[in-house]
Amino acid sequence: MALRLAKTLRSRRATALKRTPIHPASRKGLLSVAALPFLDLRQESGDAYLSEGLAEEILQALNEIEDLRVISRTTSFLYGGSDLSLAEIGRRLHVHAILGGSLLKKENLLTLKTELVDVASDQVVWAKSYDFDRKDLFSILEDITSSVASALHLSASIRPWNAVDLESYEYYLRGRQYYFQFNRHSMGFAEEMFRHALDIDPDYASAWAGLANCAAYSYIYIERTDAQRELAESCSQKALELDPDLAEAHASRGVALSAAGRAEEAETAFEKSLCLDPSLYEGAYFYARHCLAAGKLEMAIQFFEWAAVLRPEDFQAILLVAQVYHSLGVEDEAVLARRKGLALVEQRLEHAPDDVRARYLGANALVALGEREKGLAWARMARSMDPDDPMLLYNLGCIHALASEPEEALDCLTMAIAGGLSQKDWILHDGDLDPIRSHPRYQNLIGSLNG
Repeated sequence: MALRLAKTLRSRRATALKRTPIHPASRKGLLSVAALPFLDLRQESGDAYLSEGLAEEILQALNEIEDLRVISRTTSFLYGGSDLSLAEIGRRLHVHAILGGSLLKKENLLTLKTELVDVASDQVVWAKSYDFDRKDLFSILEDITSSVASALHLSASIRPWNAVDLESYEYYLRGRQYYFQFNRHSMGFAEEMFRHALDIDPDYASAWAGLANCAAYSYIYIERTDAQRELAESCSQKALELDPDLAEAHASRGVALSAAGRAEEAETAFEKSLCLDPSLYEGAYFYARHCLAAGKLEMAIQFFEWAAVLRPEDFQAILLVAQVYHSLGVEDEAVLARRKGLALVEQRLEHAPDDVRARYLGANALVALGEREKGLAWARMARSMDPDDPMLLYNLGCIHALASEPEEALDCLTMAIAGGLSQKDWILHDGDLDPIRSHPRYQNLIGSLNG
């Protein structure tokens, strides 16, 4: 039965892909290129937000060129700060060309030095140094992208970036990093960063999209109020008005519409996002979450797997797709995904042992794979870090349900709902909760949720 179902899923996914944008993993470019994070030489710089952000902007623009294969940031950024030559890094990445550079501040001006190296010949095929005011950052990135395409003898129409102040851009990058931690405290910091970005540049569409995402998260998991829902919708709409062709804005709109229960409109927004930019992680990841909540499990698999391709280092998409496979009874696929996701979690926790989300998603995988005691120990550790977070409590409920501890599971779900979590559709379709669905307390909890 499971084998037949697996074949059916693959067939349905193949059919679904015919009506959706081209999956980035299927691109077979004649040429390939990688980019390293720009070395940030500014004295006041204390993190890698900007150096990675600039390179990622260029990678995303290059990825729109049809005859070019672009190595993912996940793979190439591992070599950031390496003592190896660009050509040697390029050989290890198996690319034809590689872009590197550095950023330096001189009084009121910034200097960005760039060079593109042909890997086979170890020759610099293009290099340029830019001196510019911080407000001119994105026009410089546009020129770099066009110059790289020209040096590779590719014809490309590069979509112009909207001008953004450098300081506003850095606040935006910080906001994104906080947002993807997915807990109530980081969400507050993310909102603060996006608002700082908008204080500097009120027309920054990406920051409006980020603020919309924060409000939608708060509406679903923390504070289900009309004010949060309206904020998510108005901010996402503002982002679209400022930049109708911004894939990130359409993904944000999809999140807001999904939170508001406008499912069909949300799907249209997500698909538009991925048509505009098939490499946008949040477009695929949040579309997958929407599909799971809507009970469209085959589509959820498709888009979780898409997200996992876009960010191979990210444990979230691969562990969530494992849960969907489990819900559908495709246990072989579920086990493979859980093992892969758990390995990613363990890598993450080596560098960030305080990552609560990594800890509880890893705990879920451990219990599901039969390592019950270790998984429950990880769950207790996660709870000790932030015992009242609704998202954490919900996931603890799933872990205890898998561990055959129904009362503990229902206690956690009760506290999660009391704390603000209100995504009824997700609870209804989450396979981890199957062991407790017949419990009277579960029925009462579902009955207490509206919509």
